[in-house]
Amino acid sequence: MNSPKAFQRLLDVALALTGAGTVGMTSSVLLERVGYPQGDSGKRTMMRDLDDLRAVGLSIDNAADPGEDARYVLKAGDVRWRVEFTPEQYAALQAALAAADEGGQVTLARKPLPVDLDRVREAVRTHCVMHFRYNGKPREVDPQSWQWSNHELVVTCWERSTGKYKSFTVSRIEDLQIGAPGSAQTPADVERPQLDPITWKIDPPVTAELECPGFQRDVLDFVGGSADGDRVKVTVTNRLLFLARVIELGSRARLLGPPELREQLRDRLLVAR
Repeated sequence: MNSPKAFQRLLDVALALTGAGTVGMTSSVLLERVGYPQGDSGKRTMMRDLDDLRAVGLSIDNAADPGEDARYVLKAGDVRWRVEFTPEQYAALQAALAAADEGGQVTLARKPLPVDLDRVREAVRTHCVMHFRYNGKPREVDPQSWQWSNHELVVTCWERSTGKYKSFTVSRIEDLQIGAPGSAQTPADVERPQLDPITWKIDPPVTAELECPGFQRDVLDFVGGSADGDRVKVTVTNRLLFLARVIELGSRARLLGPPELREQLRDRLLVAR
């Protein structure tokens, strides 16, 4: 972990597993994504890197069934990296994780985040009122949830002055002050906005059906919907992202219909080849 190259590789692994969410990433995909050498030497290096990440506090589990290719899942919410890094290094690492692009590349020139991400997430968890400046205006909000969106931590809050739910990008929050646990309110009977882009209404809605014996939980986490036995039904309004996630699920799910979505999936797979 001492060389810049080794640290960058560990960061690449952490970024890849963070992006894979609760579905996780198979060892073969992780080897290719991070760019390990082919053969046994690459596998050994990957295993050492996973052990190093666990040693500094990350919880990485193999969620694959016996006999299957290992599928590594990074559990969210673990902040024990503070033990190994100074506050300045930890803030830089958080900024790097937030600044990574779709390919896992980090723009190191990006300025550090103005607030500690863990403080924000803890405020959501313990229901603390938050005061800060955003777009030059003072805000008093009751945080309700947080989520990564386009490599930015976004907090959904009830803004007291407007009486509306709003989403705030943490990288643009300034002068954050957090109240006592339990000081936040939870307004009733108000529809909350959806942050996951798979729910965005881009295309005409269509109901998709997937078959996923033994992997219903993975499919629900990845595309939403409702399960009935070995099948999941989901209303699709963002076809591009839905099909991308079905491809990422791989053998864990099979798209049964409708025919138009199956045809679009087939075309995407042919292009990928």
